[in-house]
Formats: sequence, C-alpha cells, structure tokens
Amino acid sequence: MARRIMVVGVPWSSHELVPAARDAERLGARLHVVDTADTLSSLGDDPSYERIPVPVLDESELVAAADRIGPDCIVSITELNMQLAAGVRMAVGHPGTAADTELTVADKFRTRAVLQKHGLTQVDHWETTLDEVADLVAAVDLPVVVKPRQLTGSAGVRLVASPADVERLTEQYQRETAQRFDRHRLLVESYVPGVEISVEGLVVDGELHVFALTDKVNTGSPHYVEVGHLMPSAYSAQWEPRVRDYLQRCVTALGVVTSPVHAELKVTDDAVELIELHTRYGGDDIVRLLEKSCDVRPFEAYFAAMLNGTRPASSDQGHDAFWGVGFFSAPVGSPFRWASYDFPHPEAVVQLEVDATAEPKLRAYEGVSLMYWRAGRALFSAPDHRAVQENIDFLLAQSPRAEEAGARGASAT
Repeated sequence: MARRIMVVGVPWSSHELVPAARDAERLGARLHVVDTADTLSSLGDDPSYERIPVPVLDESELVAAADRIGPDCIVSITELNMQLAAGVRMAVGHPGTAADTELTVADKFRTRAVLQKHGLTQVDHWETTLDEVADLVAAVDLPVVVKPRQLTGSAGVRLVASPADVERLTEQYQRETAQRFDRHRLLVESYVPGVEISVEGLVVDGELHVFALTDKVNTGSPHYVEVGHLMPSAYSAQWEPRVRDYLQRCVTALGVVTSPVHAELKVTDDAVELIELHTRYGGDDIVRLLEKSCDVRPFEAYFAAMLNGTRPASSDQGHDAFWGVGFFSAPVGSPFRWASYDFPHPEAVVQLEVDATAEPKLRAYEGVSLMYWRAGRALFSAPDHRAVQENIDFLLAQSPRAEEAGARGASAT
C-alpha cells in the first residue's frame, strides 16, 4: 500500500502539485490534498493525487481529516498554510517544524526581532500601521523599505526615500479590506545595500542543506517585483560557504526543524543580510530550475526527509549549463504589449509561453494592490551565464514600470 502524504491546502500555483505528486510516487507514496470542495474543484481531473474535501480549512477539520486519512506525514507546499499544517502535525503527534516557528517566519517583524536577538542582523526595523506609518517615516533616517508584516510576492513592498513617498505607499492599500485581513500591520526597515540573491535548500532535523544560490532580477526601486531568476548564481563559488554558514545560524535561531528553505538575502564583500525567509520552495519555476540546473528533485528530497528522516545527497557537483526563467511583465492596469522577441541570445531560448490576450487574474489581494502581472514566461539555458542573464535583462528592459505607465491608481480598483 502506498504511503500517504497529507498536503494541507491547494498551493497558490496549483501546477506545483504535478512535480510533487510525481516525486511522491517515486518514494512509493501518494498525495492526499485537503481543502474545501470549491478550491479542490479548480484542480481538474489529474489522477495522480487524491482530493479530500473539508467544510472549512481549519485545524479541527484538518485533524479530523488526518484521522480518516492516516497520513505518514503532514505538509503544506503553499506559504499561506504552513502554520496550519504545523498545528495539525502537533495535534496528531507528527514531527516537523513547529507552528510557533512558522508564525515567526511568516511575520517579518518577528523574524527580524529573532535575528537581532542572536546578532544576525544589523538592520534597523520598526513595527507600525498604515495609520501611523507617516509619523514613523518622519522620525527615522531614510531610505527605508516598508512592507506588510505578513504577505509574500513583493505585494505592498515599497522603498520610501522621502516623506512624499508615504502617500504613494498608502495608495497601494485598500484600508478597510487590508485591516480586515490584518495587512495594515507593517514592517519598516532600513534599506539594505548589496547584491540580492536567493538560496534554495532543505533543512532536515535542523541541518541546512543548500541546493543552489540563485541570481534574482527585479524591477528595482520602488517595488522590487521579481521578473527573473538565474541558477546557479554567478556568485556561487565566491559566496556559498559564508552564505551557507550564515543561513544555518538563521534557521537554527528561528527553530526550523524539517522544512524547505527559500531565503532572500543581500550580500556584499563584507556582510550577508537576510531579507526574508520562507519555509517552502521558491515559486516562479524555482523547482524546475533546481531540477534542470542541479539535478535535484526538491519535493522528493522534502518528502523523503519527512517520511524517513533522509538527508539529501550533496549537490556540490559541477554544472553543465546555467538555467533561467524570465517573465513577460506589465503594470496592473496596463494591457500586455511587447515590442520584440529578438532575444540577444536566441540559442539560449528553450521555451516561450505567452498569451497576448491574457489579463490580470488579480488586481489586489486582501486589500493590497498588486503592481505587476504576467502574460507569460521564457525558459533559458546556456553554458554561459552571461547569455542567460542578458536574455532575462532583455525582458526586463521591455517591461514598463508601474508608475511610469500610470498604473498606480488603476491597480487599486
């Protein structure tokens, strides 16, 4: 009989269930995805995993579902349900990262406070609300970055370089809705210089195993929305040892037991600074890049750790090629228009997925306006890092900035 992996909640990007189900099968296991009937109905008829409906997605209903399923492990692969899955694990006596740790990781102010306590951050930071942020900004040294305490995907993030930027920041929020979902609670932190990278890895029984360092490409100031990723990072050989050491100390301080890790960091020749940590794998095709670039099956490694306590094999092997993904991005409120598909390195283009008739699926989430949307993506691979980087930069150069396109007001509708 196949072992049973209970997955709490349909992931934000439901296509992630495809590699997750495949990797579970390689371990002789089967996914049992638990969510409401309405949400499960959006998944289509893929037979590779079971669908377990519950009236509402809360701990008591999930504990009852676990009693029926008899899972061998309980996980979530979507950020929004990490704490809930941890609570269910604790309630039924399964091991794994604790619910309080998941809450601390999800709350960016709590994360920063733990790092400060352990001497792992030099960033000045404050907690505030939408109603009070203007007074706080007037009293601190600028620039600062302001973001919701609990949200992902760069939603609501803005660089504030002058008091005038506060009005533009607050225009991104629909106050009544944001307060209802607790998105009015904000973190303000001093701007961190350096090169931004991400780290993809897996923590097993408290020990961090790094799969890859990833170069990140974003829209830059003021919103920093991600438009591309490149793996492995051009800085891997130079920075990986000290990044690994620093991040191990971070996950130990936070109490991460067994979880995937997607960490966003700023690095200079003198310092490493954590920006955000997530106890799940990165979105934006990070899983596919790991499979292509590092010959790692991330979900298989995670499920093997949860089912058997297995630590992943070393990923220090050489790389035959660099892999990257770039997105056809446009400001919310602007139609998709693309000037050219003449990539500087067409030989590095592996796959293009573009829908010129597409429209934004969401304009706001829980009272926070989204600044960009995507009409497609491009997958790149080449033996030369520069070829992949320049193709991603080509996409970025054609993407109009949200405020340049006059989309700020439209995005709040």
